[in-house]
Amino acid sequence: MSSTNPTRLEESMGPCEDDCPRSILDLLTPTENDHAQDWRRRCRARLERRSRKIEDGDRIRLETPLKFVDGHTGSEFIVEKRGRRLSFRDPETCQRYRITGFRDLAWQLVPVTKVHKTIFA
Repeated sequence: MSSTNPTRLEESMGPCEDDCPRSILDLLTPTENDHAQDWRRRCRARLERRSRKIEDGDRIRLETPLKFVDGHTGSEFIVEKRGRRLSFRDPETCQRYRITGFRDLAWQLVPVTKVHKTIFA
């Protein structure tokens, strides 16, 4: 087809992009096509990854370490939230970093033992 009438991409063609919104996925009818089912699984998995909750002060561990421009390589960080903006602090050096595409990365929360103050009455 010409550039004024481009080819229409269907899920049965095995698209590589997996960022379809949930509202569109919910409208799709059932299918037996393997490519379409794989694409739908990938889209839903991405939506689940992006919807994970994270709070200020949470400690996270990335599945694969990241190397930063300053030469630091790290996989464990403390989350700092300022409104909607996230920054990540290295627990050892206290250096702050920005991680582009963080919500799409594989990470997990690291359980932290919190010691509460003892109050005697």
